[in-house]
Amino acid sequence: MPSLLDRLLGDDDTDEGIDLQEREDEAHEALRNRVTPETYGIDDCAVTGVAVVNEGPDEEPITVPIARFSLGEDVESPDLDLVWELASEAIRAMGPAFEGVFVRHYDVQFTFDGDGLFEAEECRRTAVSPELADRLVSETGFDAGAFESAMLEADDIDDRVAPVAWGECVDYSRSDDAAVVTGAAAAAAGASAAGASCAGAGAAGGAGGC
Repeated sequence: MPSLLDRLLGDDDTDEGIDLQEREDEAHEALRNRVTPETYGIDDCAVTGVAVVNEGPDEEPITVPIARFSLGEDVESPDLDLVWELASEAIRAMGPAFEGVFVRHYDVQFTFDGDGLFEAEECRRTAVSPELADRLVSETGFDAGAFESAMLEADDIDDRVAPVAWGECVDYSRSDDAAVVTGAAAAAAGASAAGASCAGAGAAGGAGGC
């Protein structure tokens, strides 16, 4: 019997399953079209993985798409206005790409105080519920400022359950009941195989998180 991950990824010979790698690559391309590091004054950005965290009642994957921004080696205290602007762009990129996929929440991660997407000392995240993501994608006038306000109001201080306005990153690759799928996007971001496995890490690779 094929493994859970094999079933969820599908194969080239059937119409079954969901190609999460393809969805990830689509989201990554959309993100790179929306955000150029030079424009925002950041080092890099990518959709770095999709965590499969459970299986739904119809054996569909329950997922957490992950986007990551490197804010810069010399950044010790991130500009939160910039964080919310980038988070909103990430959700607008990932939401359409994962339409029809069971998304538990979206992780938008920010590394700083170190170099690159996977080598920084610090990693923080916003965890965005599908409901807030849908509003950001489809609701006219629901901009980054409105998104920030809604996230802050909905955050109940439990960093494990979305929405999380600003919390520690989560390492999904270390969970016994989850797996992180990575596609071409992680390679395009210049991640090593070891670094790509840290796509959901609670600390960046250089900080000993993987």
